[in-house]
Parts: sequence; structure tokens; C-alpha cells
Amino acid sequence: MSVSQASNKRYIISVLVPDRVGLLCDITGAVYALGANIGEIRQTVVDGFFNLVFTGDFPPKVSSSTVQASIALKLTDIDEPVISVTDFPELPPTPPVESGSRFIAMTAGVDRPGTIFAITSFLVGHGVNIEDWTVSTEGNHVIYIAQVAVPVTVDSRLVQSSFKDEMAKIGLTAVLCHENIFRATNEIGPIKALLDQQK
Repeated sequence: MSVSQASNKRYIISVLVPDRVGLLCDITGAVYALGANIGEIRQTVVDGFFNLVFTGDFPPKVSSSTVQASIALKLTDIDEPVISVTDFPELPPTPPVESGSRFIAMTAGVDRPGTIFAITSFLVGHGVNIEDWTVSTEGNHVIYIAQVAVPVTVDSRLVQSSFKDEMAKIGLTAVLCHENIFRATNEIGPIKALLDQQK
């Protein structure tokens, strides 16, 4: 059920609990029962913990405490679920994130302390915003895959070469490529179909 944009109440909702089957269904069912329409949503499982963040538009009389209680009723089998419901800001975050082209940053190597800090420090130092981050480990080997936004004011070719060189200094192989190139080389399907999706 959608809510009129003129009278809605928008919240940012996050839930952190031990993972089990049916959590996303239970939580979204709880907010749907309140007459809400879900907007942006991201769900992951990290080390056995279910992590969900989403925005929702609710009827104006639905308070944040009501939303929190309704979700909690669906999680009575879980001890002390972490549920947060906050008002969506009326103004965009300040300072705004500079728009740019999406790239995929991939690094791989031996897992050791400070690796994530080194990667993120490089990206931040070049004005690159991290939009999504995934880690895959096998033994002491780790692969980091990040979706990032490279500002239009930044020389992406220079960042690409510098990223590879700087990560090599700490024993990581690294590549930074435009998301279209990444998709074309990692997904099955004709390149034309990928390009058509961008039109």
C-alpha cells in the first residue's frame, strides 16, 4: 500500500539481529501492515548477523515508536533485537556527496590488519565515495569488492593506475574499472544488451 507523498511520514529503519529464515518477510510484513511503502532497502548477513536498512513512507499518524514496536512483535523469538527508527531528514546530508561515474574497485591478497584502512584511505584521499562494500575470505586470503563513485572532476585514469601501484606496496593485487566494463567481463550476455540498459 502506497502513501500519498503530500501526507506521508518518512523514517529510516535499521534492524540488526542473529540471522534466521524469514526475517526480511517478517519485518517488511510488519511495516506493510501499518500502511507503509518501502523505498530504498539494503539487506546483508555479516558473520551470522542479519543487517537491514531501509526507508519507508508511513501514514502521518504512525509514530516511530509504533513502527519499532510492530517490528519487535515479529521478532519475539530473538533476544534483544536492535531496532532503530529515525525521522528522515528534510534536507539532504551536508556536505552533499559529489556525483560521479560508478566504478568497481577490487583488491585481493593475504588478510592482515590495516588492509581495509589502507584501501579506504586511498579512495577517500582521491575524493572517491564508497557506495557498497563486500568482503570474501577463504583461509587467510581475502577479496574486497567495492562499488564506488569517482567524481567527474577527478582524472579516473590517474586514480586507476595509482590505485594499482599503491595497493601493490602492501601486497595486494588491485584493479579499478568502470562498472560497465566490470559487468561486460563478469556477466554472461551480449555487450550490446548491457549498453542498451544505460540508455
